[in-house]
Amino acid sequence: MTRVVGLGAEDRGDDAAGLLVARLVRTAAPPGVEVVESGGDAGAVLECLDGAERVVLVDAARGGRPGSVERLPLAAVPRAAVRSTHGMGLSEALGVAAELGVLPADVRVYVVHGCRFDPGPLGPEAAAGVRAAAELILRDIGR
Repeated sequence: MTRVVGLGAEDRGDDAAGLLVARLVRTAAPPGVEVVESGGDAGAVLECLDGAERVVLVDAARGGRPGSVERLPLAAVPRAAVRSTHGMGLSEALGVAAELGVLPADVRVYVVHGCRFDPGPLGPEAAAGVRAAAELILRDIGR
């Protein structure tokens, strides 16, 4: 089973991008694909990994051109965490999952770069990135 996990905080500007990508993917996902949303803390991410053969994680990140979408190699996620809006979350959860032997063999990580992470709505650049990321992920999972 493939699980797509959207990470983020609904009320923190561009940090909502991962959640919004998940919602778009859910509307067009092929059979056998489960889509979930998570606040992104390490424990919740570990739960999202449990039992999946393939996991696609999508989150907002700082550091790139706002609205751009990037697929990160799994090995780059710990280094990329300094750009994440989650102080402890994705990179730590993936590290713990690997140590426990529960990390799925196929983990893919997408980020939508944002610029506004304070309370408020998603910005227009990140909104464009949400649509682009959903399209990329749907192609990736074989819609």
